[in-house]
Amino acid sequence: MSSGYLPGFLGTICGYLLIRPARALETNELPSIVQKYATTAKLAEEAGWDGVQIHAAHGYLIAQFLSPSANQRTDKYGGSAEGRKKLLLEVIAAIRKVTSPSFVVGIKVNTKDRATEGAERETECLHLIQELCGMEQLDFIELSGGGFEDAMFVTTTDSAATGTFGSFAERLKSQLQFTEKSPKIVLTGGFRTKAGMQQALKQHLCDMIGLGRPVITYPQFSTKLLASSNDDVQSTCSTLQAPIFGEILDAALNSLWYQRQLHRISVGLNPNPNLSYLYTLAVSFFLAYIWDFDFGGHALYKKNSTGTNTDSNKNKKE
Repeated sequence: MSSGYLPGFLGTICGYLLIRPARALETNELPSIVQKYATTAKLAEEAGWDGVQIHAAHGYLIAQFLSPSANQRTDKYGGSAEGRKKLLLEVIAAIRKVTSPSFVVGIKVNTKDRATEGAERETECLHLIQELCGMEQLDFIELSGGGFEDAMFVTTTDSAATGTFGSFAERLKSQLQFTEKSPKIVLTGGFRTKAGMQQALKQHLCDMIGLGRPVITYPQFSTKLLASSNDDVQSTCSTLQAPIFGEILDAALNSLWYQRQLHRISVGLNPNPNLSYLYTLAVSFFLAYIWDFDFGGHALYKKNSTGTNTDSNKNKKE
């Protein structure tokens, strides 16, 4: 797999170092995966959560099935727009079957997978959203785009007024008929000012605004937005730039940098805006490729049923 930015040998090397090899799922593996989504949602409701969001964007599993470029399957889960969306529809139905009607179920979906994709890909997404609205099984649909091969959700911005995916939201609202029973449309990405968020809402591009990076670097940002009567409230979230191979590393570096900030928050520390890119790369590489690396399919250490670490060779069948 190439890096998505560099062709040929160098791209192959970057892809090998940064992205683990993938394989196509067998058709008979998919029902158990659908059931895992349902079980997770059921457990979340039992634990007291109000709802879950199905991640069908950014190159993750369901997004790969929805993508015309990534999904090269020849079974019933590929080959056409109908086949590509089958896994997603099965996941939604399975979650609704095991959760209560009041349990919130939403989805994050790609408007397109690459910045170079045109109106045809967006039209397919429009048709998908139209079907999702007609099912009346979702509470909200969050618009996004891109993936790890083309991180347009990191690098693309329309304007402060509309956010990264405002142009698609405008097309969506103008072409589809929404009712009170329709899922709410959430617009996320590129919003850094209160004035921009208010304008998107006033133009009816969306029903809700989603925030990610602004509240990672400043967790009280939402509270400040709601409490202030001024429209000049603005996020100060950072964007890192790699000193070399910037086109390749900028998107990945920024994603990893914000992951480290989330980790700090999760262990009771404050975000650190001065966290360096070198520290970010070193820690992330260590965690992914040394601490938790699966060498040739056999992890150095695995946990047995009692939770203790044992040598992986001792767990293998003779």
